[in-house]
Amino acid sequence: MPELSRILRVLRRMAGHLLHLRFRALHREMSRAVSVLLAPLSAGRKRRALRAALAGRTSGKRVILFPPTLDYHLPLYQRPQQLARAYSRRPDTLVLYLTANTRFDHVSVMEALSPSLLLVNASLACELPALLQDARQKVLSLSWTANKRYLPLLRPDRVIYEYIDELSIFDGYDETMERDHAALLKRADLTVCTARALYEKARALSPRVLLSPNAGDYPFFSATASAPDAPEAAAASARYRFTLGYYGALASWFDYPLLSAAARARPDWLFLLVGMDYDGTLKKSGLLKSPNVLWIPPQPYSRLPSYLKLFDLALIPFVLNDVTRSTSPVKLFEYMAAQKPILTSDMDECRQYRSVARYHGLSDFLAKAEELLHRRRDPVLLESLHSEAQANTWDERAAQILSALDALPSRSDNTDSGRAVFARSFPA
Repeated sequence: MPELSRILRVLRRMAGHLLHLRFRALHREMSRAVSVLLAPLSAGRKRRALRAALAGRTSGKRVILFPPTLDYHLPLYQRPQQLARAYSRRPDTLVLYLTANTRFDHVSVMEALSPSLLLVNASLACELPALLQDARQKVLSLSWTANKRYLPLLRPDRVIYEYIDELSIFDGYDETMERDHAALLKRADLTVCTARALYEKARALSPRVLLSPNAGDYPFFSATASAPDAPEAAAASARYRFTLGYYGALASWFDYPLLSAAARARPDWLFLLVGMDYDGTLKKSGLLKSPNVLWIPPQPYSRLPSYLKLFDLALIPFVLNDVTRSTSPVKLFEYMAAQKPILTSDMDECRQYRSVARYHGLSDFLAKAEELLHRRRDPVLLESLHSEAQANTWDERAAQILSALDALPSRSDNTDSGRAVFARSFPA
């Protein structure tokens, strides 16, 4: 092997200098030399492994690519992971979810999550166009403006831009993000908005806009009642008359003052919070000083039903501002699937569901919470939750988005050169 010969020559040359080098200097030089020489071998092996992994999987398929945003194995599944799973259940569809291995993923080349959902190391993105030549269609679904850099790398046939939140909540928000966002709205084949407020903004720039709110994993959360116990939370819940719960990020948009006041007003209710202190506001709020407030740090997605089963009433107590008015809470549909009565602040995206109660201020919160707690086994309410949960699944959303994509007229520039021009149309 020529590579092995090169390594041996370097090692022999370095051995000749052994008497003239201190051990530490020799060790550093050997480490650098071996790393440099082995790196191409490693990259070559990865390319061959990816080629072998994709062999026979792509022919005639629609391949949907997700550039890296969230690690797939992030404990709390979000829209990208859920849509990736739902797309992968569509016929003749292969999903490639690219990961940067930020924290929770550890993918050297590829991890097969199912026969049609593959987790791929994002460093191999440049290899994909050559390996996907026999695909029927290549679709890039992106929700973070910085991922526009994958357009020239992946050269997709279609681009879906997911406008999922107000830009101001993203890390690194600046004028560049606003500029890239406007370019994506104008040039993407389809813009998908998760909230009515975002949809109205997008219509001013995008000729092809679809309103597609978030959804729930109905099969998973509908089995909440049979989930394993969460001992610490279950023991605490047993000491109180009712348990009112919330899971998700605890951040500046969470209404800490309202919940503190409610906890003081109802000392026989347990307020169970499960999730990350996203920006440090939970500990600063003083809410945890209330004896009937229990905070559980973030849990893996698979464990959420163990806590949700304890909720007598499921809460989304967000303050009302521009961010929450544009929020479609994923947990709303998961609560529905578990058939838990739901009480939220008067967020725009919660108004359209008849199974969801909304409050205005503390006194209304307490009154509606009392009513819902007494109706928590009401067959009419449970049926309403059940039917709305089934109408708002990720499979329904995936079908809606792909139907809208298929209904678009064919692009006249859908060639290698046309796709290159399309990629270059975005600001550098």
